[in-house]
Amino acid sequence: MALWEFSNKNKHGNWRSRIIYLEGAFSHPGGAFGKATSARRFKYEYNHPVMPPTIFKHEGKTYLMPLWKEVVKGTTLNDVEWVKPIPKVKQEPIVKISTSSSDPNKTYKTIYYPDSGKYHCNCPGRWRAFEGKCKHIKQMEKENE
Repeated sequence: MALWEFSNKNKHGNWRSRIIYLEGAFSHPGGAFGKATSARRFKYEYNHPVMPPTIFKHEGKTYLMPLWKEVVKGTTLNDVEWVKPIPKVKQEPIVKISTSSSDPNKTYKTIYYPDSGKYHCNCPGRWRAFEGKCKHIKQMEKENE
């Protein structure tokens, strides 16, 4: 009771494969495939973080839900591989406080966001600098290389 993928070459030498449902023990499906070159157990791949796959039968056809993907008749949930994505670990931003060279009472905060690779600084030089890279951002870029 499983899905199998049979692969062989057609008369032109091109590879072709067919997925079939075999009930019981594994055996060659017959002459329709010609001389089978390879056979392997087949599973449909389903990608979704939370919604589990289901099998739905309608008007003689079988579907993998919620994708509405038509699958081979006889497919069960044992023939579906549910692949859940690995959740990303959010990295905390790196913050550096710098004092102003002209006024020791002023401080500027430079932030690096590792998830996006972006920098931000609240000094006035950021708005005047080329491409918004003040000396604080340039220094932090060197430190993070």
